[in-house]
Amino acid sequence: MNIGITEPKYAILDDGSQVVVKLSHGPEGNLVLFNEYVCYRLAILIDIPMPYCGICVMDENTEVFDSNIASNNNYGYAFYSTFMPKTTKLLSSIINLMKNKEVFIKVLLFDHIIFNKDRNEGNLLVRFYKNDISLKVIDHTHVFINGAIWDSVCLKRAMKENDLLSTEVLKYNERLYSMFYRNISITKETLEQASIEFKSKINCNVIKEFIEECPQDWRPTQESENALVEYLMYRINHFDVIISTILNYIK
Repeated sequence: MNIGITEPKYAILDDGSQVVVKLSHGPEGNLVLFNEYVCYRLAILIDIPMPYCGICVMDENTEVFDSNIASNNNYGYAFYSTFMPKTTKLLSSIINLMKNKEVFIKVLLFDHIIFNKDRNEGNLLVRFYKNDISLKVIDHTHVFINGAIWDSVCLKRAMKENDLLSTEVLKYNERLYSMFYRNISITKETLEQASIEFKSKINCNVIKEFIEECPQDWRPTQESENALVEYLMYRINHFDVIISTILNYIK
């Protein structure tokens, strides 16, 4: 399966689990795997629904059924997410049927924390399971402003330029966000309530812990890691400005 620029593949883990995997040394490099893992850990912490994800290994013992899909060039640690059957891309007409549509409030704020300009119908999935129609979130490869090539320089520049006032996340994601604007009331109160939960759960030590869990091959320089912790906390500590920016944009 080659979908999107990071080219995820179908795979089966040793325990028989069906997963979608993004391999080491893919077309976008290993930093996107770091992005995926750190954002997954943060999202789960604040109860944003995602399929179970983790880290697996591709090596000489891995059985590859198509050499065009992967080779020994991809040996190393990979990021995987559990395959979800019975899912479809998000449609505006489905939103009111979802039992957890209000989670969009958290997604909206989370995208601003991580500066995610790549939220689209393909990475917000709707799962149909018996009487359960619910939203699932995937794909956080292109985050932290510059996606696959972010570094300390871009993060420090963003803080210096006070990017809390930036509407880029809202503009780039407007097509998808507007589906929810039509179905959910976005208010100062609901945004502030979500922000309180974020602040109570995310801190410097938590972010550093998630970074340390990543394989060394995925990780950026120490300077960039330090800048990322600072950048994320800078945005979390100024939720009032971000919330004001959101409300002024969508009113």
